[in-house]
Amino acid sequence: MTALIYAGLILAAYRITRFFVRDSLIGFSLESESKMSQRLDTFCYEPDGVNRSWVRGFVGDLLTCVWCLGMHVSWVLVCLWLRVWPWELGVEGWVSAFAVAGGAGFISSRMNA
Repeated sequence: MTALIYAGLILAAYRITRFFVRDSLIGFSLESESKMSQRLDTFCYEPDGVNRSWVRGFVGDLLTCVWCLGMHVSWVLVCLWLRVWPWELGVEGWVSAFAVAGGAGFISSRMNA
């Protein structure tokens, strides 16, 4: 892939990840104390607020972690761009997904600094 394609994929991964973690189309954000945030906390944690199930914790962490969600978004974008199924990616595809995730993570860390 060329540098221009990588740049486009990095910017797309950054924007999609930011949309899900920080922004919102319908007016609420997962970071703010909103109803969605409260629902996510209720879903992820047990009523005592300490223990959580593995699956619920994974979903909650995935939806609120820029680095975690960014890797998955990058992986999906590279699969869509190359028009392959995930198990057909090969080494170049996986390295590309990591490169896109790293670039998007770098932009995210600079925007929050």
